[in-house]
Amino acid sequence: MKRSFLATACLLLAAASVCTAQTNLYSSWSNFPQSTSFFPIAVWRQDILWTYGTGAPYSTLVGALKGTKINTVLQVDDGYPSTFGVDPNNTYKTLIAGGIYFIPLVDTTGNTSPTSIASYQAIVSAESGSQYLIGYNLGDEPTCTQMGTFPSVTSTLKGYDSTRPLFWNFTDWPFSHGSCYPASAPTNSSALQSISVGSFDQYPVTSPWNSLANIPIVSGQPQDSMWINGWSVAQFITLGRTNQPVWAYVDTGTNELAYSSSNGSTCSVSTNLCSPYNNEYRATAEQVNAEVWMGIINGAMGVEYFCDDTSLTTGETAYNFCLGSTTSGEGSVAAAIASNLAYIDTTILSYAPQLNSSISGICTMNNGTVYTNYTTSCSNGILTMATGTSAVPGSAIVKNYNGTLYLFADSDRDGQATMTFTLSGYAGATAKVVYDSNAQYDSAHSSLGSTFTLNSSGQFSDTFGANGHNYQPKIYMISSGGPAAPTGLTASVN
Repeated sequence: MKRSFLATACLLLAAASVCTAQTNLYSSWSNFPQSTSFFPIAVWRQDILWTYGTGAPYSTLVGALKGTKINTVLQVDDGYPSTFGVDPNNTYKTLIAGGIYFIPLVDTTGNTSPTSIASYQAIVSAESGSQYLIGYNLGDEPTCTQMGTFPSVTSTLKGYDSTRPLFWNFTDWPFSHGSCYPASAPTNSSALQSISVGSFDQYPVTSPWNSLANIPIVSGQPQDSMWINGWSVAQFITLGRTNQPVWAYVDTGTNELAYSSSNGSTCSVSTNLCSPYNNEYRATAEQVNAEVWMGIINGAMGVEYFCDDTSLTTGETAYNFCLGSTTSGEGSVAAAIASNLAYIDTTILSYAPQLNSSISGICTMNNGTVYTNYTTSCSNGILTMATGTSAVPGSAIVKNYNGTLYLFADSDRDGQATMTFTLSGYAGATAKVVYDSNAQYDSAHSSLGSTFTLNSSGQFSDTFGANGHNYQPKIYMISSGGPAAPTGLTASVN
């Protein structure tokens, strides 16, 4: 059998833990979607039977999920089974009919209750939709005491069903956020490594709890804090099992159930700024997009949305605000957020095959929890990335999709910088900008379609963060006749 140079190079890079076929991250769970066209985009706890009022962009909750390209529901908040094996109000039948995957909250103490794994298996089997049950959720934001129970609890539940992954969302303890920190607490790594898929929630743009980072407070300007999300994703991947999938919640454009107004923070809707910490009331559409891509660029293999907001006319929580809720006092804002998520998710899914491909290099210049903890360059695998502005670091990942490289990159602080990328072995190749967030948010300054020729060292440079577009993500397709084989290798081997 012939093996191309790229495949051979991938084998060599595997020794450096940088050339992992991402689809293999889920291969041990046969009832998790294995298609390379699937990338998990999940939303937390929704009423599946919800119907929208006049003026909403969608008529039903499932219609909103399909319209925004959200493909997975993490838990439902209506009609948890009260009887073993019985689907209350056709909740899960509705999900299955809409083609939406689900990860229900399950009983962690046994396998005979209405919310047990066995009960959910009976429900989806009766509906002939077992392929839509893709995992089990064990809880959210555990305490340190709970963290210590993870290895035994997960071991028991895996015995009930080893074909689907287990989820248990953490706080961002690597950043000392939540009840179980510091990051060195012995229960943390063992808890993370015992769960099938690592996950955490941290909303850096709206968070008034970023004091640990020593981010400069500038009057009238929002906190420069989005980098925390990417750094935390990288930390979860480092602290987890080898090849453990990690998903991450992101700022969605809501106030995250008044999170932005916590810790004594007072927020202004009109200025979108909160005092005294200068966190934002809601993340802007462009920031949401940048944060989603930042997580992916740092290795996240799933995106999670928390829809809740508190701007209402009814006094209730708008838990489906990000899906265009009209129960809110700001229905037009909710509709705009839903539209933005549809754009983001459509783009992600269009690159799902590339994102599910092997990694040829991944690195970040961020290296700590403090605002100034970063370097001016990073290197891993075939990738080296350097910034021309010492105050603006960046992150990047290279995926090898059927022999073509895709370079995903962003800048990681407010401000403009020229980023220089070196792709070892790709001298003379062409890098084409196939995605630039400016094409959506400022088309006049989009570089979409631009091309760069890699020099004799395999280098090219491009500008990020110009014209106020901080944390700007771009994707490049690297094409050539194929890199020269390194010394000692031939273009193909048996």
